[in-house]
Amino acid sequence: MKPKVSVIIPVYKTEKYIDECLASVLGQDYDNLEIILVDDGSPDRCPEICDRYAEEYANIRVIHKKNSGLGLSRNAGVDASEGEYVTFVDSDDKLDGPEAVSAMVKASLDNNADLVVGCFRRFNEKGKSEINSHHLETGEDIFDPDFRFRGFYQYGHLAYDWGKLCRKEFLREKGLKRGSYPFAQDKAFNMRFYANAPRYAFIGESVYCYRINEDSVTFRYKDNYIQVCTSIAAGFDKYCKKKGIKEDYGDLSTLHIYFGSFFLAKQELEAGKGLFGTARKIKEFADVPYVRKSMKKIISRGYCKGIKTVRWRWMIWCSTILFDLHMYLLFTLGIALLRKIGVDGMITKRRYNKEKNKA
Repeated sequence: MKPKVSVIIPVYKTEKYIDECLASVLGQDYDNLEIILVDDGSPDRCPEICDRYAEEYANIRVIHKKNSGLGLSRNAGVDASEGEYVTFVDSDDKLDGPEAVSAMVKASLDNNADLVVGCFRRFNEKGKSEINSHHLETGEDIFDPDFRFRGFYQYGHLAYDWGKLCRKEFLREKGLKRGSYPFAQDKAFNMRFYANAPRYAFIGESVYCYRINEDSVTFRYKDNYIQVCTSIAAGFDKYCKKKGIKEDYGDLSTLHIYFGSFFLAKQELEAGKGLFGTARKIKEFADVPYVRKSMKKIISRGYCKGIKTVRWRWMIWCSTILFDLHMYLLFTLGIALLRKIGVDGMITKRRYNKEKNKA
């Protein structure tokens, strides 16, 4: 008997996408699936759509709850699940092909893995992208700082909840739950997951399609960005201390703050705040004691040294010096210039496999 897999789908204001999402899950060739739809108090037609699917399919269950956000909805799905494994699909996204679940289950069984990480593709009404590769290999030393850097920052695949298959017993053994952060809750959870030294397996196939949806939280201006960004990093530090985790994972939290400064500057520039307005926002970020302490650690503790890609190592070191010297306008100008010459696009392009995949 194949191990049962619970597919957990939080649902909120996605009535125009949920049919496509469920079609991709119901079309899997893996025959021991349960599907749990977690209606997070959606104000549209999603609750009745979920109920209709549950009436039609015996392996679909629905949880209706008050709105509490994506992280707590995923917790509710895990708590209600009966599967040996869990995988998450956002209700505006979909699985990439009918073999997505079976490929991840095989990788987990073959490698006795607690977490299987696949690749993904972005999509919209125009079609699908090439495969966005994680550039990680099964059997790598997960305690290598460069592994953490590639997984959480350079390519980012370890930071997402979707596109993965997780052994549920590992979550229970470690007492791992998701928080209620309004955004980046995936990353906050997966940093803690990583600190518990799971066994990873990586597959090169795309198992997930991520919708480019400009109405989603990802694309909205975030007034509370500074508070949430610092809370995630400080919370991780406190978690490691409370759990008695002796390994130094300080690079995870400090680099979260470092890249947080970049995302904050990008948000402000895209919102039309200009160089001076953005620099003032960066100063506001720097005035948070935890932020200033974290940025100093990048240099004082040598957190750049473990990064093998020279251009990343030098960029982080140089920009951190500017930040530490209170040169916020020059720091902002540097980010603006990088965006102007299209560095964002070049970095993104390197994440994709060379071989094109047709929609």
